[in-house]
Amino acid sequence: MDMAEEVYDAAKRDLAAEVICQFGELRLKVTGASMLPSVWPGDVLTVRRRSPAELLAGGIVLCYRNGGFVAHRLVGKRGDHLVTRGDAHTFEDTPFRSEDVLGEVVGIQRGGRSVRLSPVWWQRAASSVAARSEACTRTLLRLRRLQGVSWAK
Repeated sequence: MDMAEEVYDAAKRDLAAEVICQFGELRLKVTGASMLPSVWPGDVLTVRRRSPAELLAGGIVLCYRNGGFVAHRLVGKRGDHLVTRGDAHTFEDTPFRSEDVLGEVVGIQRGGRSVRLSPVWWQRAASSVAARSEACTRTLLRLRRLQGVSWAK
């Protein structure tokens, strides 16, 4: 990626963070695999502005730190910090300051259809396996690609 693309991408992220702060809602496309199998690359998240006091453990929150977004499950609160973890990770993220939290994921669209926010039993089991095996995560992504799912739309 050249310098112009990096600056452009950083400006898009800053603008998206400003949109949710000003207007209270944002839709954004997922690029990472840290929330597999609950959230897949290419899914579109609808995020609504929420104060940290409104957030409950188990929900997915969107945080913005160091010019990047993180949409991970809220594990708990420690003072004025929120602790999150990706479903496909065994480790917690570095706690986010309250001011880094932009909102809560209130909707997931996959291939034009709504997806459940709460993971069902098989997703929790698959998350546990994916969190302990990078090879499993790569296999899940490969199988998804073989099914002909396009994330580049």
